[in-house]
Amino acid sequence: MASFTWNDNVCFVCGSEVPGLHLAFSGDAQEVRAEAVIEPSYQGFRGVVHGGILAGIVDDAMWHVIHQQNGDFPMTAELKVRYLAPVKIGERLVVRGRIVRYRHRLMVAEAVIENHAGDVLVSAEGRFMPPPEDLSSGA
Repeated sequence: MASFTWNDNVCFVCGSEVPGLHLAFSGDAQEVRAEAVIEPSYQGFRGVVHGGILAGIVDDAMWHVIHQQNGDFPMTAELKVRYLAPVKIGERLVVRGRIVRYRHRLMVAEAVIENHAGDVLVSAEGRFMPPPEDLSSGA
């Protein structure tokens, strides 16, 4: 599986040179994957990962699989997130993103966050669009 790196990645979720989650996605044009263990500084309720952090993670997984499709740098147009069970701080997680539909003007993807046992804790669907011309050369 290919991994994704670039020198100026300042993304909170997958950037390695900035404060954040530092998720390392790998995969191909059909599916990407990353593993994560979320630290206490990203909790909402005591011992539970903040929902906004989880939304960011699934959004990034979908972005990465779309980027793998054609090297696009899409922007999120719509994000639907379903929280199916609390995600515990310190729990080993697997994040997966996959393409549902790819068209030049509208790209649709899905993502899930699973625990180590394979239970789906969060699911999401996102619609993405090409960025404005002045942002189309990179994230």
